[in-house]
Amino acid sequence: MNTSDLSPASQIDRARFDWFALAVIALVWLEFISRLRLEWSINPQYAYGWTVPLLAAYIFWRRSESAPNATRPALRSLAIVVILGGALMLPPIRLIQEANPDWRLMSWAMALAAAGISFALLLLTGGWPWVRHFAFPILFFLVAVPWPTQFEQAFIQGLMRADTAINVEVLNVIGIPAVQLGNVIEIGTGYVGIDEACTGVRSLQATFMVSLFFGELYEFNVVRRIILVVAGAAIAFFCNLVRTFLLVWIGADKGEEAIKKWHDPAGLSILLVCLAALWLLSIWLRRKNATSRATTNGRFSNFRLPRVPLFLLLASVLAAEGGTQWWYRSHENSASRLPAWNVNWPTKADAYQNVPVADSAQELLRYNEGGGAMWKSADAHQWGLYFFRWFPGQTAGLFIKNHRPDICLPASGMTQTSGARAKLFQINGVPLPVREYTFDDRGIPLHVYYCYWDGSVPDPKSTNSENWTASGRLQSVREGKRDVGTQMLEIVAWGYEDDAAAEAAVRAQLQKIVSPG
Repeated sequence: MNTSDLSPASQIDRARFDWFALAVIALVWLEFISRLRLEWSINPQYAYGWTVPLLAAYIFWRRSESAPNATRPALRSLAIVVILGGALMLPPIRLIQEANPDWRLMSWAMALAAAGISFALLLLTGGWPWVRHFAFPILFFLVAVPWPTQFEQAFIQGLMRADTAINVEVLNVIGIPAVQLGNVIEIGTGYVGIDEACTGVRSLQATFMVSLFFGELYEFNVVRRIILVVAGAAIAFFCNLVRTFLLVWIGADKGEEAIKKWHDPAGLSILLVCLAALWLLSIWLRRKNATSRATTNGRFSNFRLPRVPLFLLLASVLAAEGGTQWWYRSHENSASRLPAWNVNWPTKADAYQNVPVADSAQELLRYNEGGGAMWKSADAHQWGLYFFRWFPGQTAGLFIKNHRPDICLPASGMTQTSGARAKLFQINGVPLPVREYTFDDRGIPLHVYYCYWDGSVPDPKSTNSENWTASGRLQSVREGKRDVGTQMLEIVAWGYEDDAAAEAAVRAQLQKIVSPG
């Protein structure tokens, strides 16, 4: 029986059911987008993610105009199992994400669940022809999911070191003395850092997304799409080399202040040049492209979805959101939380001076309050202090975990000489879980004490409150602990040869700096 055999009332019901189907599918994807929006908003590296849903929707609509004729699904039972599995995954993933919004493994888990559900619904609706036809817009959405942290850090650090090494060689060839110190280039007028927030790194990931979109927009075959992606990566890296060279050349000629002045304009200009080059390459490949997508007589408007999977998905999304809010609110009402503490900046110390936080660091950390300072103690040792505070709901872990001393200081040219040593300081009645690091700063020993504090009562069996292992993250879920405000303190002491002497001096300084309340 086809649609024309139905009574008018049945046809109206069918039409309403189709809109209901679209609404449920959209709700699943909106739940996924709502979990990624935080990373898109606060991490400049993934700011392009906001455009991906719109582009994916456009690609899906464009492909719907040439949808192939629907066929009877050969694996209907498999599709039902996939939908059921995806629906069952949504509540626990949502529960874990609430306590760990920066855990990218959960973002990928939800992405795969949403994609699997979408593929299964396409299989039920139009069979394998529809799965193949609409695979690209669904998979295209994955370019907006942040890369796994370890892979991203390894890739970015390697990219920055290669950028630095190549520029140092070029600078020396043209007569500008330059030395590589990690991800820093030392020139006669100072230091130029190749930080991970540089526009070149951002443009590499954005270029990957744009390359895939242009390949679909111009209906390239597989070979030309691969050529476009590889060429886009090469263009992005070359543009970043040019950007770095320009900044170092300007710094060598006009000093460090000129670098700050030209940093953002150079980055924006290089990004625009990169995207323009990619577009011109796409046009050139389009002229040589011999294939295009054939149109069919399929009618996407004729799709029909069974009610049971749709109601199951709707119930799953509602249970995921409602259950998550109930779980954390019920635990927060009975949770034991420590009051926040304050920092009294040692403004009367010898040679005290405020240390401005670089714009790039502010953009990355997105703290609500804080700053830096340097001074000298009575025994003439140099000291440094950084303190930042994030208000509730700002997910400080998302900013901090990639900017700890063991990540940032080696990138600035220092050598780490010991692993982190976890300790618990009691300072003026305030328990501070800290980690001690030791570095070599161009021949001078450097002791760094780093404290991440989120209001939790320190575990007597572990002095490490900054536990981002899988077990630590799941423990936060079991305890119903989500972000209610975070503080980070980092105090640095130069010149102490003995670890015990450095720790005693740090404790003495903190007694003057940290106060409860």
